[in-house]
Amino acid sequence: MSKPRGKEHTTLTETADLVVRELEKISGIKMIAPGEIRTNKRSAGGRFITVSYTMAGFELLISGQSSQRVAVHTKDKPDFVIAQLKTSKKLREFEFKERNRKPGE
Repeated sequence: MSKPRGKEHTTLTETADLVVRELEKISGIKMIAPGEIRTNKRSAGGRFITVSYTMAGFELLISGQSSQRVAVHTKDKPDFVIAQLKTSKKLREFEFKERNRKPGE
């Protein structure tokens, strides 16, 4: 199971909570660190997950009515974890996008 960053003081949006619950079921994750919640100025037309690959794993930008970043550090390849998220039944209504944020790429 992943360890929380600092204390468990950061809350999750409803949308991010669904994703984090699915992440907790996957082995090979060292840490899940939820970030700041921001309200969207426009009305959301759906639920989106943007995956940014980093050197430590990946960062998810989860948006619905509001948006929240969730950093995930992994032991395994991040592609494997994302593939499991995409096949999850509970995350069918999410649209996934991917990008790299690694130095030198």
